[in-house]
Amino acid sequence: MLGFVHRLSLSLPVLGSIVLLSGCATLSKQECLIGDWETIGYNDGVSGYQSDRLASHAKACAKASVAPDYSAWERGRQQGLKQYCTTNNSYNLGKSGRDINNVCPASMASALERANQRGLDYYELESQIDEDNRLIDKYQDEFDKLESGDMLGFDSEKEARARLLSLADEIRKAKRRIYSSERQLDLFNQQDRYRY
Repeated sequence: MLGFVHRLSLSLPVLGSIVLLSGCATLSKQECLIGDWETIGYNDGVSGYQSDRLASHAKACAKASVAPDYSAWERGRQQGLKQYCTTNNSYNLGKSGRDINNVCPASMASALERANQRGLDYYELESQIDEDNRLIDKYQDEFDKLESGDMLGFDSEKEARARLLSLADEIRKAKRRIYSSERQLDLFNQQDRYRY
């Protein structure tokens, strides 16, 4: 069993490198050969890619001796951008912690940025709740050990007791932050005009 674990640990860096290198190409050889450039452009538009994305595709397809069809790709990308450049999508990007890319018409930028920021605010609240829950678990574990008499490396009982008391306060603070964040999320959900 130990030999297997050792061989596995030696091969993981190699496997990781292969995965990273294979992830560099934007298109597979098969996708290049099929050459449905309008669909490729549409998918890039829906994903919010800039027009310089085509250069990456050209590089990926050069190995298959295929040149991209710029007109078909850009036509598809423009159709895809119609899906990307919506307040709903901008908000959902924010909720997943991502900024909207600067690929949309300038006339829409203000509304899209507001929707994205609202989503980012929502994401931040959810992240804070997750972080506070992790802290509570950590603090509670330490609290339980100290309460049961484990010194946890403290030099004196007085130090351990002081930490025990401070942990109870830290747990209360984290619970208050969670309560406040959850109330803010409830307000978001009530006022949210970007959801379906």
